[in-house]
Amino acid sequence: MLSRHNERYPTRMVGERHRALIKRLQDLHVPLNGSLAFLSNWTYFVHDPSQYGQLISTGPYAGTLGALTAGAKFRTRYAHLLPPDRKTRLWASDSRRDIETARFFATGFFGPDWEQDQRAELEIIPESFDRHTDTLTPGYTCKNYIQDSVQGHDYGKNMQVAFQEVYIPPIAHRLIHEQGNHAVGNFSNLEVYSMQEMCGFETMARGSSPWCNVFTPADWAHFEYARDVLHYYRGGPGNPYAGAMGWLWLNATANLLETGPEVGTLFLSFVHDNDVTSMLTALDLFRDPKYDPNLPVTHIARDRVWQMSTVLPMGGRITFERLYCSARGGSFVRINVNDGIIPLPDCHSGPGGSCSVERFVDLIRKRRGEVDDFVQVCGTSGDRSEGLTFLRQPGP
Repeated sequence: MLSRHNERYPTRMVGERHRALIKRLQDLHVPLNGSLAFLSNWTYFVHDPSQYGQLISTGPYAGTLGALTAGAKFRTRYAHLLPPDRKTRLWASDSRRDIETARFFATGFFGPDWEQDQRAELEIIPESFDRHTDTLTPGYTCKNYIQDSVQGHDYGKNMQVAFQEVYIPPIAHRLIHEQGNHAVGNFSNLEVYSMQEMCGFETMARGSSPWCNVFTPADWAHFEYARDVLHYYRGGPGNPYAGAMGWLWLNATANLLETGPEVGTLFLSFVHDNDVTSMLTALDLFRDPKYDPNLPVTHIARDRVWQMSTVLPMGGRITFERLYCSARGGSFVRINVNDGIIPLPDCHSGPGGSCSVERFVDLIRKRRGEVDDFVQVCGTSGDRSEGLTFLRQPGP
């Protein structure tokens, strides 16, 4: 299983610009009108900007509760895979939020005393450049992706900014001129987008948010698409580095599935959203021939396949299941995305929309030629063997 529990762009900076917007509005010392009138009696929901990007521990949508619940639900489905005679190792990238998520998930899955009873152990994988291919976070080790200012890590943000220029100015005009808030002067695109972000952040922390009522259903459709554009071009099919980066973890997992349960029955990894979208790109699971590789930024592509709300919501999970079917005389791979089975486009004739292990492994090896070699694409080298070496379970 690969689980996403963290935004990969600097969430502390998000918090700081949210606070800057609120301070600017408060410093006007005038009441606002229309949908912004609530600000006269509203208090900010985070006192410390450093808390942005951390796992929320309060409210009905607390990330701690979500991770714990996910682990408990996972146990109801896969408890029979727990090895009786050995410890289970799980992995998390070296991010506080990912580590905390892994720990809460493990509590739900293994029980509250999983560390003391030595039922499981958590291995933290550094997010350092010198890990080369032996990493959970290839976005930190792909040199060209880091340094390419056009189509590298910033590609998604730049394309999102282009789409924001399309949909946000009419919203700013409505909030200023139609609602009589001329004292504000004007709202920048980033300020309006920050307002939309605060709807989600405050809802997570408090259960609801008046910021959500500032915007119309059409505004929210545009915000959703702006998020889709960000991830499509940052680590999804629109980024030329994504497939090579995502292939590393995908190939290691394919090798485990090919070998079978003798090397371990459970492999649980917790990473950033960008690492999951890169893996999905390498897997070619959400293929969208109509737009590949160019999702438009001049308008919403309403018939798109790539939608983050279903592909990778907060706390999203991608599970690769190895099934044995005696009636079919073989083993199969089935892909479960957020509790829904998603068949591979080119291989889904097995039980429950699955793909034979042999065919699955062949497809992954073929994809290497299509997404290109990580070392060549990323311009990296080193004395480490290519690929992940740490996805191994301890012995009895």
